[in-house]
Amino acid sequence: MENKIIGQKRLLHRFEQLVESSKYPRFSILVGPKGSGKKTIAKLLCKEISDGIYEECGIKIADVRELIKDSYKVHSTAVYLIPDADNMTAAAKNAMLKVVEEPPNNSFFIMTLESIENNLETIISRAAVFFMDRYTPDEILQFAEKDSNTHYVSEIKNIITGICDTPGDVITLYNSGIKEFYDYVQLVANNILDVSIANALKISNKVALKDDVDGYDLRLFWKAFIKVCFERIDEYASWGLMVDVTSKYLQRLRIRGANKQMLMDNWIIEVRDVWT
Repeated sequence: MENKIIGQKRLLHRFEQLVESSKYPRFSILVGPKGSGKKTIAKLLCKEISDGIYEECGIKIADVRELIKDSYKVHSTAVYLIPDADNMTAAAKNAMLKVVEEPPNNSFFIMTLESIENNLETIISRAAVFFMDRYTPDEILQFAEKDSNTHYVSEIKNIITGICDTPGDVITLYNSGIKEFYDYVQLVANNILDVSIANALKISNKVALKDDVDGYDLRLFWKAFIKVCFERIDEYASWGLMVDVTSKYLQRLRIRGANKQMLMDNWIIEVRDVWT
């Protein structure tokens, strides 16, 4: 079942055991951060349960109602994949309760979420919930070299393993230009205190603060900034304060609907203020 997937050995083994023993739950949720590969694994799992046939469903109320209607009609094993369910509306979540509480005889439902908090407690309590494992630095590097077919020099390896938590992070970083991206973060760290506040606020011009805008990923930008601060922490204690501030904003970024422009502007102001 592994299908050359890097990492997640424990989870894949567990799924294999459940499928082979015909004990896989009717409704399950796979939880993991963006880019962790949960949708890839969920698709593999769907194929294992249903001999390769499954249906990928939308998350709007009309999609869910259609899914429910179909699931009670099937006479052979049917698997429904509901990916990216974090953005499912309250009405759609409430509709899903029907198949959670009264599962159809021949149907399986597999949902993916970035955060377990983004679903109804009543659904969570009745579903089998599986969490993606954290990737080790070696697994991240293995994916990076496999994905790009390139063996990186030690400097680039250090950047990748110091910033990336998931295969998706690696892809995003690679598409940004690893060295160029990290050079820019270092440039910001070198100058954010010396320039005027007006020029400091222009840092956001190179960061993607909206989905339809090109630029560096904000989460990776802040993770890289933390890495740069840690590399300089022996010089001045204030670099440690910058780590604290940036870590706080990384947490705020996880909140659904967070205003990235506002977070970025406030981060710039607060980072400048903590330097002593």
